[in-house]
Amino acid sequence: MIPASSSFRFAPSILTRLGEELVPNLDQAIIELIRNAYDADASLCTIELKDVKQPGGTIVLSDDGIGMRVDDIRNGWLILGGSSKESSKLTPIRGRRTVGDKGLGRLAALRAGAKALMITRHMDENEAYAVEVDWKNFESVRVVEDVVLPITLAERDSPGTTITLTGIRRALNRAEVDRLGRSIVLLTSPFDGGSDFRVNLTAPEYPELEARVRNAYLEDAEFILRAEIRDDGTAFAEVRDWKNILLYSAEAPDWLPRQPASEAKYNAPRTIFELYNFVFNKNAFAGRSSTIGEVRQWLKLVGGVHFYHRHFRVPPYGDPGHDWLDMNLARARSPEERPSTNNSVGRVVVDDPDGILRQKTDRFGFIESEEFLEIRRFAKNALEWFARRRLRDAEARRDLEKEEMRRGPTEARADLERSITRAMPAQEQERAIRALDRMQQTFEKALKSTRDDLVLYRSLATAGTTAAVFAHEVGKPIRTIAGSQKSIRHRVKSLKPARTVERLIPALDRIVSASNRLTRFAGMQIDFLKREKRRHGAVDVNKVIHQLHDLWQPVLRDAKIVLHFEPHDVESAVMFGAEALVETIITNCLTNAVSAFEQPGARTKDRQVHLRAIAEGNTVAIEIEDNGPGISMDIADIWLPGKTTRPEGTGFGLTIAKDSALDLSGTYAASNTPDGGAKFRFVFPLMSNYS
Repeated sequence: MIPASSSFRFAPSILTRLGEELVPNLDQAIIELIRNAYDADASLCTIELKDVKQPGGTIVLSDDGIGMRVDDIRNGWLILGGSSKESSKLTPIRGRRTVGDKGLGRLAALRAGAKALMITRHMDENEAYAVEVDWKNFESVRVVEDVVLPITLAERDSPGTTITLTGIRRALNRAEVDRLGRSIVLLTSPFDGGSDFRVNLTAPEYPELEARVRNAYLEDAEFILRAEIRDDGTAFAEVRDWKNILLYSAEAPDWLPRQPASEAKYNAPRTIFELYNFVFNKNAFAGRSSTIGEVRQWLKLVGGVHFYHRHFRVPPYGDPGHDWLDMNLARARSPEERPSTNNSVGRVVVDDPDGILRQKTDRFGFIESEEFLEIRRFAKNALEWFARRRLRDAEARRDLEKEEMRRGPTEARADLERSITRAMPAQEQERAIRALDRMQQTFEKALKSTRDDLVLYRSLATAGTTAAVFAHEVGKPIRTIAGSQKSIRHRVKSLKPARTVERLIPALDRIVSASNRLTRFAGMQIDFLKREKRRHGAVDVNKVIHQLHDLWQPVLRDAKIVLHFEPHDVESAVMFGAEALVETIITNCLTNAVSAFEQPGARTKDRQVHLRAIAEGNTVAIEIEDNGPGISMDIADIWLPGKTTRPEGTGFGLTIAKDSALDLSGTYAASNTPDGGAKFRFVFPLMSNYS
């Protein structure tokens, strides 16, 4: 005889773990309730935020879906983690594939308030039913099952469900409001004008949030890429311009011409990929209804490629900082003509009738199965093909322009000589022709100098691009090294005698220090190549120096160099130019200082570098001074390309600094200090005096 029997029961604390800890953000919890409305065949879901800027507010979410019967409430809505939705079934009215499958997101949303009231009416019934959950009732019981939730009659005029959360536990802050607005904008995709599901938002405290849900600028995209994986795994892509004219098209084997045939098929469900690529120049936006600034602001909200599973967006794909297709990395490696998250918005759409793709428990992303990885490979292949085709067109345009430039001077010279012959007296023509010859000779000298500079800077650009790729790729081996040293450090604790352990620990510490230094250097390379730094405008010299001071500080600390920042009055140290040029000047001088301290005979203690910004009348000066061994070669020669005293040096650093100073309409100078160190000084006109 069995002495007793029982079953698992759950303490109330499990509600916290399954609710708030699984979906910690209130905005994401609201999205989970919207998912439920979609699965209930609603055409409209309305969200109302009341007094949510402080704790204690109210959130009301109402839909016009099919509603629930008593059995649906008891055996579905009140069962957590056991959703009755099946991925292979379609909803009864609109034929949708369901997008909710855990039942846990709903719990997180319901626990956002002190109380939750659900009122529902099924489309085939006249009666409405209500369930009220008061969460404080769970605080005094041992197990969740001890709290009884009555299902009562209620009033509701039409089918659907309304959930009212009162006593919101914490304020909906600005960041969450921004995320909520972005999530609603992207929820069922801003790409479909004819969607059969709409979300209306009422937020009196955040009126701009409502406007975000309505604005879209897709018609201003210069290029539209559309690619598709067919049911048999084959794929194709096409690109159209803003007038819907077909520019390119290709089957998958043409994307990867040097790959085996098996690589041109994708083991994934049918997938559609669309990308809207914007070109931000005045010509592209001429005659458009929107401005470049408006579209840029909109792309800050929605830019990137988003993933839609059964027409519902799955975060975090396309979120800020989640460039899952590595668009920005590809652009850093080869920036020309490539789309990025700053100039494009797109979607990957997978209907997935067989439920092959499985979302993670926390609803953030998919389990990275072979099928998901194949979808990512497909999208990246399509992007690469698109970039190659655009680059090919750009190269053809450049070749044509070069040919026109080669013919241009000769044709212009002939036209000018004919004009001189017709318009001037014979005795003056010879003098004019000689003046024209001198002008042409001067032009050709300047052109040769420019060509030489172009060769130099192309080489340096290649080095910079290589450094950026290295900086990105080096992260994984560094993490492997760091993880391995931790494992070794853990295992050596058991070694005997203790002296053996004591000898190993310093070596492991050096590994940690070197790994950290590599990580910092990698981060510096990526930071220097940020595109926005190359734009011209007002440059706060103190701000740039302060950022470089913080960036270089740990690197110089490893070299036992103390870096001092001596700012001037903040308001007066503003110049016109590109932040990247100012960084280039300072960085190359700092690199020189580090190299100087590494020379034989250089001091090993009390190493000092001073960074100064000095406003002097109508100019601002930047000074970089060190107490190293000073400049050993003729100072006039240090600015020449290829001149260096170090066997491993390139001799380009100070040349770049000089050219950057001239590009900023500034002057440059160098000298040895009385104490034996080196001092570099660059002077620029202030913003108010720039012409």
